[in-house]
Amino acid sequence: MNEPEDNGSGPQSSGIRFLVESALRKVASDKQGGDTPKSRGEWTARLCAALTDDSESAHQNVIAAMVANGIPSEEIYATYVPDAARYLGEMWVQDRASFVDVTVGAARLQALFRARDAVDMGGWMDRSIPLGQSVLMIVPTFEDHSIGAFVAADQFRRHGVWVHMAIGLEGPELQHLVGSGRFAMAGITAGSAKTLERLTDLIDYLRSNEDGCPPIVIGGKLVDKPREVEKRTGADFAVRTAREAIEKCGLASVVDPLSIDAKT
Repeated sequence: MNEPEDNGSGPQSSGIRFLVESALRKVASDKQGGDTPKSRGEWTARLCAALTDDSESAHQNVIAAMVANGIPSEEIYATYVPDAARYLGEMWVQDRASFVDVTVGAARLQALFRARDAVDMGGWMDRSIPLGQSVLMIVPTFEDHSIGAFVAADQFRRHGVWVHMAIGLEGPELQHLVGSGRFAMAGITAGSAKTLERLTDLIDYLRSNEDGCPPIVIGGKLVDKPREVEKRTGADFAVRTAREAIEKCGLASVVDPLSIDAKT
């Protein structure tokens, strides 16, 4: 016997309609005010709380809410995610979050970039191949956090530059990669002045490669006085943005310098 056709008045349709209407009421309520964050700082705090939440999807829901409230996805990745990474670090230093919380939060931020790269890889590769440029992004073993490197890698890709991530590799393997001739630049992330001596030793070691070495560029929170950092570490350049690194190393970019924010 055939089941009677559900014409929109049956129990199944009523249940679905109830769920949809409930969801729409919640969205409307959020847009009208409620507890929706009103500023960049409030959104950042909300995102950090979700990143350290027990729920695996809480941070994704916050990002979806940000987009629904008119924040462009490009701005989320270029501005809010780095803000959240810094905020997590401050929470740890101030004993407002445990090491586990911060580690989980940073891992979730990295996963966001990996997922985004997987979706966008075809487009970035299509843009990168004509330029014929690759850079090596190094996160040394003595650096605690790598989210800054993922942010920088994302910015390089938007300029049409292919990025190879080298996270926590030991000296010989790094030296082999640097001397392979595959990369037009070797970038190293540096988050603290406490690592300055070890950073200098690493650069000296990479430069000792008989096969040659591309320009070595330092970026990260350590770079407040570029000239001083260059002098103390021996790096070719110390920069604050991906565009600055591209310009100093003489790389090409698919992005019009007048159309991109100075932060990238």
